[in-house]
Amino acid sequence: MEINLNPLEFITLKVQETVAEIQNLDNEISGKVQENATAVTAWLQSAPSSIVSAGTIAAQEAFKVSHNIRFENLPKNLQFKFARAGVRDGMRNVLETAKVFESIPAQIRARGPEAVREFCQDKDWSHIQARVNGGGNEAANGIFEYFWVNRARGGKDMTAQELAAAKQVLTAAAFKAAVAEIVGAVAKGAIAAAVIELVFSILENSLLCVEGKITQSQLIEQVAADTAKAGIAGGAITGILLALCMIFPPIAGVLGAAAVPLAVAGIGFMGIRAWEIFCHGDRLFGITEQAQKFPGLFHSG
Repeated sequence: MEINLNPLEFITLKVQETVAEIQNLDNEISGKVQENATAVTAWLQSAPSSIVSAGTIAAQEAFKVSHNIRFENLPKNLQFKFARAGVRDGMRNVLETAKVFESIPAQIRARGPEAVREFCQDKDWSHIQARVNGGGNEAANGIFEYFWVNRARGGKDMTAQELAAAKQVLTAAAFKAAVAEIVGAVAKGAIAAAVIELVFSILENSLLCVEGKITQSQLIEQVAADTAKAGIAGGAITGILLALCMIFPPIAGVLGAAAVPLAVAGIGFMGIRAWEIFCHGDRLFGITEQAQKFPGLFHSG
């Protein structure tokens, strides 16, 4: 038997069906959002050691880079060395001296005065146009190259091939300095992250072992896995941040400042994680209840 609905009933039915569909869609979207938010929160809470170590070490290294690449922060004896480099009589003014210093690749300068001294040990500041041919002592007319190459040339101008070779030496030295600095920072970040995570993982998994949810062998395996993952993540994050600093040294100050909030965020999540561990332990061992008994002990006499 066919039932004919009047127009008002038909519209009402369609509206109800549409509302039901929208509610179902809304529930589905909310479920996905909650699922993703839970996953992100779980990751953040499980990775504070990586964030803290990477942020802290990257900040330290970035601030060091931004400090080292500035001429005014050089020791006075090194400033004098650059003022006299390649000059027979007198010395350069401060502006030209700073330019000579800055002709050393920033990746080398970023490592500090000792790296600069080491770089200069086997190099001269060579005139591109020789003095005897009218070449001046301005920074634009010179480049650092191996001293034996410079001295063998004598009073001749540098050829285009010689200039290209000198630039290639600087490029290779810059790459070597950048790699050495990044590797050192990666090691620091990995060790710091692994040590922090080791402590947290032992506490968390020991409580699970006490509850009987995991065995001792599983505890050891989980602690090892957590520590390894944190170490890899901490080293990777530190390496990426410092690589940016070494590739673009002038922005090291900005990256250093950005790394500080990372460390602060990590500390915040570490606090949450530590509180959750305490609450878990409190449920198992009644830590709060036991602590409340101590005042009575002191006043019982």
